Amino acid sequence: MIKQVLAYNFTAERLQALKMVSFIVKAQCKQILREDMQNPIGFAAGLEEFSAGEKYAGDEAADEMIIMCGFNRPDMDRLLSGIRKNKILKNIDLKCVLTPTNAKWSAIELMTELKKEHEYMRANKPGRVHK
Repeated sequence: MIKQVLAYNFTAERLQALKMVSFIVKAQCKQILREDMQNPIGFAAGLEEFSAGEKYAGDEAADEMIIMCGFNRPDMDRLLSGIRKNKILKNIDLKCVLTPTNAKWSAIELMTELKKEHEYMRANKPGRVHK
């Protein structure tokens, strides 16, 4: 599998910064258009067993999201560190690696799941007082 970062909903400036950080770990950075948000993630990643879904015309699922495909752990750590250190990017809340399970999901389904996970993790951060 080609080492690549799938980028959803990035402005031109932030996409360019993500491409620069991706270059450091020798990964391609592929912008996924909003009209392709119903395609399976596996299709966006170029996996042959997946085919395109219907064109997307909605306006929900507008958060930035990256999916790391074909990364080993050291390169993933370097990419995430580069994102945190980059003055333009600093943070991308919704991120994951490509898995056999999420490869079958659309970007909208994956984004919904990642948002739930992100909110749970923020609410249950170690040291946080629950009321």
